Amino acid sequence: MRRVVEIIAVLVVSLILALALSGEHPRQTETKEAIVENGLADTGARNLVTSVYLGYRAFDTFGETIVLLVSVSGVIYFLSKGGKS
Repeated sequence: MRRVVEIIAVLVVSLILALALSGEHPRQTETKEAIVENGLADTGARNLVTSVYLGYRAFDTFGETIVLLVSVSGVIYFLSKGGKS
């Protein structure tokens, strides 16, 4: 019975999200227009999502990757010591 309730809850949330996210974005912004017009020429990526992620935000993504790597390395270092000083 619990499994049925969980499945129904997931389906309801999925339906709400699908209805909320469907359709076109109502506003046209300068940034959106610039990316649509110049995305392929600026980055060489045919997919606009890829061009934004790897082309325009590459340095930001690289910075986030470095922070994540340092954080995980720190956690592994402290856990490998087993609480010993």
